[in-house]
Amino acid sequence: MEIWLDVYIALMSVIGIYAMLNVLLNIIYLKIMGNAEKKVEGPLISVVIPARNEENNIGNLLDSMISQTYRNIEILVINDQSTDRTGEILEEYRKKDSRIRVYSTDPEKKLHINGKINALLQIMPEARGEYILATDADTIHKADCISYAYSVMDAHSLDIISGFPKELCDSYLGNICMSAMMLTTVFIPQWFIHRFPIPAASFAIGQFIMMKRSAYEETGGYEKIRGQICDDIGIVRLFVRCHKKYSLVDLSKHSACLMYRTAKESFKGIERSIAGVIPPKPSMILPAVVAIAVIIHIALSPAVAIILAAVCGTSEKVLMMLLGAFLFVAAWFIACKAFDWQKRVSISSPFTLLILSAMYIHGLFRGLSGKGFEWKGRNIR
Repeated sequence: MEIWLDVYIALMSVIGIYAMLNVLLNIIYLKIMGNAEKKVEGPLISVVIPARNEENNIGNLLDSMISQTYRNIEILVINDQSTDRTGEILEEYRKKDSRIRVYSTDPEKKLHINGKINALLQIMPEARGEYILATDADTIHKADCISYAYSVMDAHSLDIISGFPKELCDSYLGNICMSAMMLTTVFIPQWFIHRFPIPAASFAIGQFIMMKRSAYEETGGYEKIRGQICDDIGIVRLFVRCHKKYSLVDLSKHSACLMYRTAKESFKGIERSIAGVIPPKPSMILPAVVAIAVIIHIALSPAVAIILAAVCGTSEKVLMMLLGAFLFVAAWFIACKAFDWQKRVSISSPFTLLILSAMYIHGLFRGLSGKGFEWKGRNIR
């Protein structure tokens, strides 16, 4: 029994040390990648926006796009069968700025099971830019956002980039669900993946994906990710498999997103994203059980360390586990603060990991049972 306890303590300590080192290296890497002189002139950039029932958001997004310091852009919005005032608002903005072009999805064309990918497939042929920025209707971009993104891509000869905007959800539980995305910074060595690309470890956020048009065409683009639950994970992994240069970048100071307004929306949305990263299929049950067990142990490690200290005293082994638990919580805090999350979210890593486990278990059940997932009122199986 003592041997297993020693192994457990050693493992929790190593995880904490790794998390801290990895977060610090990732932050340094992201700062280096973002250290590019901003350009306000360059090739045409096509901004592609799928919009479905976005009357509360689309105006703010278009205002932010019209105000970009990088002027050589075209703004293509595809109204995806909206039943609210989205269409009327789009028409108003089309008249306001000649760079805005508005389209509608053809309900007879079912190019993909995912409504968003279906809309993207219908709008992408209309894009004329040398670069393409796919962004969501619930995002808002600072005036230098496109300039920053283009400059980073140009300076580092990248084919595709993505990153985390600042999340604007007012709900604490909603933010907790969304902050599970910080796993990509705490556990995934972005500094290593950039140099030695691994498709399964490559991530993107659909709120902001910028691509070289030539690379998109060479890979086959969204046409090649049929059957994928998520457009962002599908497209970035396609690019990496096709040996295109990819990087995650820090967008939290340049872009913001009101992705979900409530905890329920956030839970359902993030569990769909998790299913896009780790497909819910029978072969994944055993790996999922192992992964969830590890995540729960990491979440509970601070409490376990304190209990061990109370029961066994502050021995060298207990101090090691306390150090590991502290380093992991501190690493999570540093990662969250680097991406501008609220302080109360940044210190909640144990709670976040427990919610993450619940989201994956629930998502696995929905996937295996055939219930599927929802996006904008549509079911994705």
